[in-house]
Amino acid sequence: MSNQVQQEKQRSKEIDPRQTQPSTTSKKPTSSKKKKLIKPTGFKEFETLAKEILEANDGSYYEWLHKQHQDIILNFNVHNHKQITEVANQS
Repeated sequence: MSNQVQQEKQRSKEIDPRQTQPSTTSKKPTSSKKKKLIKPTGFKEFETLAKEILEANDGSYYEWLHKQHQDIILNFNVHNHKQITEVANQS
């Protein structure tokens, strides 16, 4: 074997990958990536069924969904009025 091959083999034996130091190069945090939203099990079936029911009654699924969201936000705001006011006053 050549001297160079022997030296390379010796170096590879000396370096244990488990003992090497991690790279000191800083990587950008991955928080800027958008998280993939995962829909709950059965969501697509529920959505399809709700659309069919509402359209059969001359309604709009998206208008109904918007109203549901508004109701949730309104109830949250009314329920947490005191805390929201305190936070707003602290700003």
